[in-house]
Amino acid sequence: MTRFVKILSVLFITVSFSNGVFSQEVIEDAIINDAKVLYNHQAVGGLSIHTEGWGFYFRKGKILDIYKKIYWEAEFVTMHHAQEYKISNPNQPEASPYYFGKLNGMGTLRLGVGVSRMIWRKNDLSCVQIDAVYSAGVSLAVLKPVYLEIYSTGPTGDQLPVPEKYDPYKDTPTNIYGRASVFDGMGELSFYPGLYAKGGLNFDFANRNKSIKAIEAGIVVDGYKNVIPMMAFTKNNQVFINLYLSINVGKRWY
Repeated sequence: MTRFVKILSVLFITVSFSNGVFSQEVIEDAIINDAKVLYNHQAVGGLSIHTEGWGFYFRKGKILDIYKKIYWEAEFVTMHHAQEYKISNPNQPEASPYYFGKLNGMGTLRLGVGVSRMIWRKNDLSCVQIDAVYSAGVSLAVLKPVYLEIYSTGPTGDQLPVPEKYDPYKDTPTNIYGRASVFDGMGELSFYPGLYAKGGLNFDFANRNKSIKAIEAGIVVDGYKNVIPMMAFTKNNQVFINLYLSINVGKRWY
């Protein structure tokens, strides 16, 4: 009896091991041949434009099933004020144009988590899969003060352009030569913490199961504790609402 039990145990272990090896080989073969397997992970990156700027982002997610994924994302975008407009010094045509009245350049860093839910399945590789995506997290506004080339009296009495921090109460188009270097003011960054929420539709048109090529469109809202001082002479915002469009590429893996 004992010998019979030992034989059955050996057979059970052998069959289980064989099935495991066989299953792994099937999965690996399916992945190599890009067959329909349930991948466990995916990552995408891309560029985006929105109604007040542009940016880039990265997402990494876990595939829970064919209908649902969770992911974390990191994104950085530029932000512009609706009242920004460029002017140039009419007496100095070679000078760089600048945004009159702009106090600070603004960029936004977003870090958050999200969920993707399939609402239209890709039945074959020539179709488009549509997912509803929504995410939320922390939003950090990064502000750099604007520096302009301001006319200043030199040692010989000549008026020379010198890079200075823009002061809306003393600097006017008559004493502004043009835009200063983008690096001026980098040591004077200020930060405004807040929150964001995003929702949209993702259209994946890749012709391979393990590849991702998609266009995403939606709306994103950033809100901050304080008003963001971007411009002089006009109202500044505490809440930013933007429509966005992004193009992303990536891959899935088991």
